[in-house]
Amino acid sequence: MPVKTEGWRCHISDDSMSATVFVTQPQEGEFITSEDVAMFLRGNGVTSGYIYSEIERLIKERIYLKDIVVAKGKPLIETQPGHYEFLFSTGEIKHPTIRSDGSVDYQSMSVIQSVSPGDVLAIYHPAVPGSSGLDVKNREIRCKPAKELPAIKGSGFDVSFDGNTYTANMEGRVEYDNFKLHVRDLYELRKDLDLVIGRIDFRGDVVVHGNVRTGTFIRATKSVTVDGSVEAATIIAEGDIVLKKGMQGGGKAKLVSGGNIYAQFIEFTDVKAKGNVEANIILNSTISAGKSVSVKGKRGAIIGGINYCVGEMYTAHAGNRAEIKTVVASGISDEYDKRHHLLASKAESAKESIRKTKFEIEQIRDVRLSNDPKEVKDAKISQLTRRLKRDQRLLEHVEHELKEIEDTMNVGTEAAISVEDTVNPGVTVMIDNKELVIKNAMNHVRFYRPEGSSEIEVKTL
Repeated sequence: MPVKTEGWRCHISDDSMSATVFVTQPQEGEFITSEDVAMFLRGNGVTSGYIYSEIERLIKERIYLKDIVVAKGKPLIETQPGHYEFLFSTGEIKHPTIRSDGSVDYQSMSVIQSVSPGDVLAIYHPAVPGSSGLDVKNREIRCKPAKELPAIKGSGFDVSFDGNTYTANMEGRVEYDNFKLHVRDLYELRKDLDLVIGRIDFRGDVVVHGNVRTGTFIRATKSVTVDGSVEAATIIAEGDIVLKKGMQGGGKAKLVSGGNIYAQFIEFTDVKAKGNVEANIILNSTISAGKSVSVKGKRGAIIGGINYCVGEMYTAHAGNRAEIKTVVASGISDEYDKRHHLLASKAESAKESIRKTKFEIEQIRDVRLSNDPKEVKDAKISQLTRRLKRDQRLLEHVEHELKEIEDTMNVGTEAAISVEDTVNPGVTVMIDNKELVIKNAMNHVRFYRPEGSSEIEVKTL
């Protein structure tokens, strides 16, 4: 006798990946078959993924009045996109760590990552295609197509035959950005730089693993890192300078950076940086920073000397109890205004010269205005073209410097000096050439000059 399915229920999960059936006890003389269950499932929209072993178990064990999972969809296997595994940090600079006493550990810093020939730089893992799924309603669940990444381009490395392994073929500094990888020239001195060696002048990055002795000289077109101590030496870098154990300049040392300067301490040194200057202590030095000066740590102090930055200056202490003369200054100095005015005038002059030269060339080329022989015209045009290119190069250089100064002047809108602990008597605070002499100790203060104000104001931090 055909089984009656009144009271039977079928439930399909929200994601349509499974279905259950609930059957009632058959009446006397009725028998449930697997086809009865399958027909009931089809009638409720379940057309795929039957678990026949569960249907047979339901019948054999007479499992009534209970939801039994009798259908499952084929799960989607997601595609794994191709990806690179880099065996070096893709970040540019590792920042110093803060010690438990609040001071800063600059020895933990690294501004470069050096590699040797044979070092594996990157491994590419190709995409792994997935497979589409199927729900219990026999509907396909499509997986995303496999996506491969572009090959890495650059220099200083070899690529394996299968195109998946990138290996350095030279010693140097590794740089990576947006699928472009380069191993740049790197000069490493694994001992002290003393008067026997005397001078390092290198197009690239320089790392000195020892000390830098008095009377020596380093110049690099990129960064300079010194693991040891630095004495009365001169270091010039177009990139960052990192002195992990600081500098005792003895009044004869110089640091010049086109980027930032980081040091454990700076003593009796002339320092210039286009970016930031950071240290645990600055003592009797002349500091000039195009952005900020930051003396970190609870014991951080700026004592003595003239210390200037365009943006904000941060320190825990300024001056000392002996009231040593200390100048802390921020803002836009007159030199920036004068230089900006001079460059703006040069730019206008170059533009006018370019305009006149182009006009003269057009005049010569116009047959209606010139009867000169072709040879004469060509000679005049050649001379004017040289002048035009010279003026265009000058204009490009001037506009680049002008933009740098304008960017610096924008930084100067945030000019301020923040002292987390104590400003001692003997300290002179200057903001935008406005001066405030500290006669009594002050604690937890910030000096700034509101826009339009002619006076330095103080507020408590």
